[in-house]
Amino acid sequence: MKNLVRLLRNYIPFLIYVLLSDIFFIVLLWTTDTSAFRFVASALILFSILSFLLLCAVLYIRERRIGRAFEDYLSDPDENHTKILLARLSGMEKERTATLLSLIEEKEQQRAHLLSQNEDYEEYVEAWAHEAKTPIALLTLILDNNRDSMDPELTYKIEYIRSRLSGSVDQMLQYARIKGERKDYLFEELELKKIIDEVVEEYRPLLLEKNFTVINKIRNERIYADRRGLLYMLGQFVSNSIKYSADDPRLEFYIEPDNRLVVEDNGIGVKKCDLPYIFERGFTGDSGQARSKATGMGLYLAAKIAEDMNFELNVSSETGKGFRIVVQYPNVEQGRFHDIK
Repeated sequence: MKNLVRLLRNYIPFLIYVLLSDIFFIVLLWTTDTSAFRFVASALILFSILSFLLLCAVLYIRERRIGRAFEDYLSDPDENHTKILLARLSGMEKERTATLLSLIEEKEQQRAHLLSQNEDYEEYVEAWAHEAKTPIALLTLILDNNRDSMDPELTYKIEYIRSRLSGSVDQMLQYARIKGERKDYLFEELELKKIIDEVVEEYRPLLLEKNFTVINKIRNERIYADRRGLLYMLGQFVSNSIKYSADDPRLEFYIEPDNRLVVEDNGIGVKKCDLPYIFERGFTGDSGQARSKATGMGLYLAAKIAEDMNFELNVSSETGKGFRIVVQYPNVEQGRFHDIK
């Protein structure tokens, strides 16, 4: 009924034109033959109205058929539905719709091709990164088994290289992970202290190089998160503290009320004008020479992972007075987590 009313509204100007034409001919009739005026005028108006309603009914049925053909095409745009849709149209409508459908099909083929290329690229990147993990793990094993017999300085250099390579490969994997169609997060209850200790151990060569003092005040706190994602996110915080450290560097982890994990350092800090942008992809700021060599990807990926895990990140800093990042995470008992595709 609504569609019929809408159709009538569309053709109101046509109805007005017909009625005005009737009035014109009625006036002519009245001036020529007044005896038949009333009968002929009534018949003419009634015929015009009935003709208009019949035309609207025909057009309504036609538009319903076209509408169903469009719906069928949109639900399954195959060759058969395309032919049915074009058969419902006529004249210029058919030509223009055929051109439009041809463009849509072409764009869809291009989109499918790009999706296929993107999937192939993601698979290649992930496969390469996993292959790169094997020699890194082998290097770690060699270091662990021969640490006592190797020169300490050489051992330190190899550990340093291994740590940097491992960080770069992890970043590549995480980027492919958050950009993928599906995200393979596995949420579980984790001991936060053990996770932080694992991150610190991974970055131990770099922390030793800068003579960092690391303070972990966390004891029995538990967190519900994806383990790989949490390790990478915290690793980026540690990595940034190392990159932008100052004299007598210090890195501290502690818990504030209401499930707030704080990671704080005493490094060169970030300019106040740069703080709103530090989680944007590629943003490095201008806080010294160290940032000029940065990629701007670490904190961007950390923020994306935090968003997927339903964490909230807040940062504060002043130039030359360190950097403080607060991770607001849900309580384990509350279970406030959104679905991950």
